[in-house]
Amino acid sequence: MSEHRPETGIAAEYVADDAATMAYRSTRVLTDLDQAADEVTDLLRARIAAVLADHPGPPGLMLSGGIDSILVAAVCADLGVRPQALTVVTDVDGGLEDLRGRDVAALLGFAHHVVDLDNERLAEAAAACIAALGTWELWEITSAIPVQAAFARFADLGVGPVLTGAGSDALFLGGSRLAVEPDAPEAIDELRTRVRAKVTANFTRERLIPDYYERLLDDRAEEFVQVFQTAAFWRFAMDTHPTLLWRPGPDGRGYDKAVLRHAAVRLGIPTELAWTVKSPLQVSSGVIGALAQSARTDLAAQPHQLTYEDPRTEPLEHTVVRMFLRGLSEGGR
Repeated sequence: MSEHRPETGIAAEYVADDAATMAYRSTRVLTDLDQAADEVTDLLRARIAAVLADHPGPPGLMLSGGIDSILVAAVCADLGVRPQALTVVTDVDGGLEDLRGRDVAALLGFAHHVVDLDNERLAEAAAACIAALGTWELWEITSAIPVQAAFARFADLGVGPVLTGAGSDALFLGGSRLAVEPDAPEAIDELRTRVRAKVTANFTRERLIPDYYERLLDDRAEEFVQVFQTAAFWRFAMDTHPTLLWRPGPDGRGYDKAVLRHAAVRLGIPTELAWTVKSPLQVSSGVIGALAQSARTDLAAQPHQLTYEDPRTEPLEHTVVRMFLRGLSEGGR
């Protein structure tokens, strides 16, 4: 059992802003998959229990269909907690990922809700997030849209703390690979260096928008619980050997975050739900794809834009150039 216990139930720890925490240097290397899976499960049990003790009201869960939120869901069920699960999708959604969220919720006996942002609602949501955050930076806005939409629905459901698997990718380098093979002698140093860089960039209040969550969620900001964003998970990530993160799945294909997938299966999640590929929330919810299609449709409605090619079906780089030219014509730089 891990000695690294989450000591807080707050929404998220700004790990990178604590010099003493960031000074951690691992004195061990976890190489046993079962042991590591048990340790991360214990960490999640303690973290979720601390959150529920500190935050009144029934919990909610943003269940996107990726392994991070699936594992959080499995641990909730293991604790006897039944959160209101919710998935945000758009008219251009992430394929089967929203169905995985639905299937996991049904398996665990959770109520499951879907927030479907059609093109009109998506444009309204984007405008609202731009106004709230004071930026139109792509990843800030496209991450804000599903969170804000989810919280609006959770408010109707009377939900208290909202659990999310956000932050896991920074700790376990989800969606990427090392420059060397996971079993190479230099792999552990590369992993630790890259995790430290990710945590430094992401687990800090000194982001592009330091008061991002306050602007976006007002007095509900402290209810948006990023389960993995604590010092205890940071230390666990630094202890974990790369071979526990990147390895072949049951189908023979290579996967990332293997220890989380293994932990989910040990808690009763079917293999076909745990060992799947997941995109970032901005992509999996369909927000980026739907906004891209909205931009194309908007361009097609402008004078003369259908003269030679249809912006709705042309190569994306042509659409990008059209947008740039329109900005120049309107006095932009």
